[in-house]
Amino acid sequence: MDYSEVATELAAHIRGAVRPMIGKADSSQVTGTASSGDATFKIDDVAEEAAVRFIIRRKLDAACYTEHAGLRTFGKPEVALVIDPIDGSRGAKSGFECCVVSVAVAAYRDDVRIADVLAACVHEIKEDRVFVAQRGEGVKVTLNGKRVHCAKSDATNINRAAWTAEFVGRPPELTARVLRDAIGASGIQGGFFVLNSTAYSLTRLVNGQLSAVVDVGGRILSDVPRAVELFRRAGRGQVVGLFPHDFAAAALIAQEAGCVVTDAHGKSLDDVYLLDSSESNVQSLVAACNGELHSEFIRLVSDGFAKTGPT
Repeated sequence: MDYSEVATELAAHIRGAVRPMIGKADSSQVTGTASSGDATFKIDDVAEEAAVRFIIRRKLDAACYTEHAGLRTFGKPEVALVIDPIDGSRGAKSGFECCVVSVAVAAYRDDVRIADVLAACVHEIKEDRVFVAQRGEGVKVTLNGKRVHCAKSDATNINRAAWTAEFVGRPPELTARVLRDAIGASGIQGGFFVLNSTAYSLTRLVNGQLSAVVDVGGRILSDVPRAVELFRRAGRGQVVGLFPHDFAAAALIAQEAGCVVTDAHGKSLDDVYLLDSSESNVQSLVAACNGELHSEFIRLVSDGFAKTGPT
């Protein structure tokens, strides 16, 4: 089985199903709550159905993990498909560019982990830009079917860094306090953005639009007393955070492009269980276009936690 081909074809199939719904009023109808605790919109339901149709049509023996339905098996699994049918649902329903289909593929085993991801595809929904990676073989980027050259940002310090952080479902005041020095330092010569799509943001490291991507949610949960209570308040009763399906595909793509991707403590994400969106598997993320900038962000995040103190 050609894993990168499966990832690319599946992502394109889902994108074809949801592209006509981008920015349409009925796309934003809330239809339920995902296995991750996040809200489910009508456009998400269409994307989920498209993923299942592809697996059945291709007769894939697969363990399929999607954000909204969780884990389902088809036949006797030989492959693990980790799909975020729309990463950036809020952007998609509002017609913004920051929404993608994300597909990661690994050989199946019960305790499959991030390090086992062998191929990945992130397909923009509004534009026809596609990022494909196979472990050890680099990244291919195409736009409207034609391969394009990408150059990463050359920023090596926070002052010149254009970067994004995730706030959805995270305790907003605490997240802002942790990141305030970084936000302030980059505000004039660089830029700080909230894009609400981890996969979209990570691929911006590859094409040079961003210099870094940060999510301190998982570190807040591990380092701050009463954090679970704060998260449930922010998530309206649910703990909403960064789960493996959010970054499994895009992290491989970023790493294959030479970016540095770790958790917010600076530790590897390789051992994170791939098929788990339970509270105990909420993660954090610091990704940067190069090691020097990554180290600076890790320092700033750690300083932010030290200055914030217990909550």
